[in-house]
Amino acid sequence: MIERIVRAIRLDWTVFREIAQDRDAMKEAAIIVVIVSFLSAVGIGLAKHSFVSFILDWLIAILIGWIGWAVITYLVGTSVFKAETDVPEMMRVLGYANAPHLLGLFGFVPCVGWLFPIAGGILALVAGVLAVREAMDLDTGNAIVTVVISWVMVIVVRGAFWAFVG
Repeated sequence: MIERIVRAIRLDWTVFREIAQDRDAMKEAAIIVVIVSFLSAVGIGLAKHSFVSFILDWLIAILIGWIGWAVITYLVGTSVFKAETDVPEMMRVLGYANAPHLLGLFGFVPCVGWLFPIAGGILALVAGVLAVREAMDLDTGNAIVTVVISWVMVIVVRGAFWAFVG
């Protein structure tokens, strides 16, 4: 599992094909998302000095950032590009694609802390394109469109949640 995480963070596209085909990798993907989102939420919680913010960030990262992203990506890819996949496959590959969010742990660093979650998000987005391309057998352009559409939809859902919660 550690080797696959390192390969995902290094944006080794072959790892995503491997994970897409490995139905037993769901547990690993879930562990990665729970741990990475927990550590990232710690960094954000420390920066905001808020336990409530930490808990909400952690739960939202899992529910919307992983599961929601997987479902939306599945819907976009299969309806727009007629890709053949399923939600569990999307959850596996996007679980591993979430690994770069680990950089969010350093969100508490004074002055530059805000850069770490952004860098982790950008790397996760690139990893997501590779993951979707390999899992859905799309060309890179269609994978980019699929990921951008689904990513924007996830941001809208997160924004609506935070607007509702305040």
